[in-house]
Amino acid sequence: MRHLFEYERPLVQHLFTQAGVSLEISALIVRLLSGGMGSLSIAPFNSSRKLGASPAECHFYDADGTPVSVVLNLDQDGKPFEIDIWRVDFQAVMSWPLESDILPGFPAR
Repeated sequence: MRHLFEYERPLVQHLFTQAGVSLEISALIVRLLSGGMGSLSIAPFNSSRKLGASPAECHFYDADGTPVSVVLNLDQDGKPFEIDIWRVDFQAVMSWPLESDILPGFPAR
């Protein structure tokens, strides 16, 4: 468990703003989810939390030009649950985006 790294903050802030979530991101506690693409689970970490809604989505292009899709998931109570990151070729994300690199919606096919 840890706080967000500095390079993760622009993407998380973008999603929270898009979803209308008003939490101080510097106080978030996260942990990496398995899969190796950079997805983050957001505290509290307990098995009673379930996926509720996905109110924000965006994408960016990784350092090699591969599209990366990102979704903010809330739990059943409307609290931030996870940041789901999916690089379309299932490889690890090489670099996180700056705010200016974040694009709306899912990448075009």
